[in-house]
Amino acid sequence: MSIEITFLEQEIISDIEERKILMSQIRLLCPRYGFSEEDEQLFLNYSIPIIYSIWEGFVETSFQTYIRELNKLELDVNNVCKQILVYHIESTFKQFKEYPEKIDNKIKFFDQLNSFYQSQKFEIHTPINTESNVGWKVLNRILTNFNLEKIPAYTEPKYHLKEELDKFLLDIRNRVAHGQNSVVVNREGLERAIKLVELLMELVFERITTGYAAKTYLHISRE
Repeated sequence: MSIEITFLEQEIISDIEERKILMSQIRLLCPRYGFSEEDEQLFLNYSIPIIYSIWEGFVETSFQTYIRELNKLELDVNNVCKQILVYHIESTFKQFKEYPEKIDNKIKFFDQLNSFYQSQKFEIHTPINTESNVGWKVLNRILTNFNLEKIPAYTEPKYHLKEELDKFLLDIRNRVAHGQNSVVVNREGLERAIKLVELLMELVFERITTGYAAKTYLHISRE
């Protein structure tokens, strides 16, 4: 029996495949071109920020794809889940984080807020705020914003996903980006980063598609 693949699934699958191909090309550069020892070390050190950018880019594009699909459903303030509603309001109305001091600006803010609730229908805000550091905490914050299942700290007893993301990929990326010359990455480190990103992309894909199928974007009354 064939299983129908939704547009959402196909879009994210295609994105994942493109990123896997790109990481495979990066992996093959050292053996293909036979870099000198010094050039290979330089390349490997800077390969980690490249792999990280592939990961952050995936988070941005996958959630933008998800938002586009949700917006097609013409959700409104009464039927969308509270997590998405809060995310959208905070993203749209910056005054919640920087409350206006002048009375005229306060009035304008409340008028805009009132118009939002009066109109009811809305399009979920983009782009996604990754804070340019998509570690375990930021990733789970984004998932929570869309009422999706969080990523666990461990995927199995011997694989500490949180540490691999925060203490390895993100830490090395930040140190290289800040010009710390003490960073040394070998080919095994590059493989480790690629393995991590491939796993993370699959985990995010599962959560987005499962949430969409289960309609976790809808508000469920507790009454």
